[in-house]
Amino acid sequence: MLVQMRTGFAATISFVLLSASQALAQVPTPVTNTDFSKETENPVTRQITLPLRYEADFLDGADRLTKSTFELDQAVVPFRLNDDWSLITRTKLPAEALPPKKASDSWADGLSNGYTTFFLSPEHGRGFYWGAGPVLYYPATNSMLGATKWGSGPSVAFIHEDAGPWVFALVANNIWTFGGMTGSNATNQMLLNPIIGYHFGDGWALSSSPEITANWIASGNKWTVPVGGGVSRVIRIGDQPIKFGLAAYYNAIRPTASEDPWQLQATLTFIFAEKQMQPVLKKEP
Repeated sequence: MLVQMRTGFAATISFVLLSASQALAQVPTPVTNTDFSKETENPVTRQITLPLRYEADFLDGADRLTKSTFELDQAVVPFRLNDDWSLITRTKLPAEALPPKKASDSWADGLSNGYTTFFLSPEHGRGFYWGAGPVLYYPATNSMLGATKWGSGPSVAFIHEDAGPWVFALVANNIWTFGGMTGSNATNQMLLNPIIGYHFGDGWALSSSPEITANWIASGNKWTVPVGGGVSRVIRIGDQPIKFGLAAYYNAIRPTASEDPWQLQATLTFIFAEKQMQPVLKKEP
């Protein structure tokens, strides 16, 4: 299972880096660390980003242990289709180490359900931008970690971003697994991901990006609503801009009151490439 995890991550990262080398033929535009920081919060950015995240979910399972998730967290690779439209791919690929849910169970590890979103996004806008398209949902490698079926659904993204310090965005989707919507090996889940960021300058920012979910086929409470946020900064190592972020969330509403109340997230984001970032979108004359 660990070999599968390493192979999956290596293949995905190789794909992102290969796409980066092909997609960076853009008009050179000098940008600041704050510009890069704002772009990492933009779900339809024209910037290539590679976010790597570790997330700890505390007090999980029968023995109230820590669930660990290592993931490629919404890596973005944009492709310009023509002067008016671009295709933005956004990929999430999590690997989990899951504590036993029952006293008689054992730990489970492997790839849980990830997905790639394909946003069709216009090249013109004035501070407000959007994208829409399908989601391709990947099966988990272990039924303990999620549904072992493929799935799909619609997704939309909106963002307000201008020269000011604030960024406001929203990503929403609903995913259904193929082959039926009932039973433990099925998914019918909505995601609402509001994004709010305030950028101080020199790459520093405070932001909140909770992943609010509704599991429509669950019995009992269907909602998980995290509350929290974090701090981040973009720095440069040589010519490479890198964003470091640390955030904490409390699941104020959750399916099981005694489980998964706290999350701690540490994120390292590689941004490609300095002095090669295409403007967020073309400005209308």
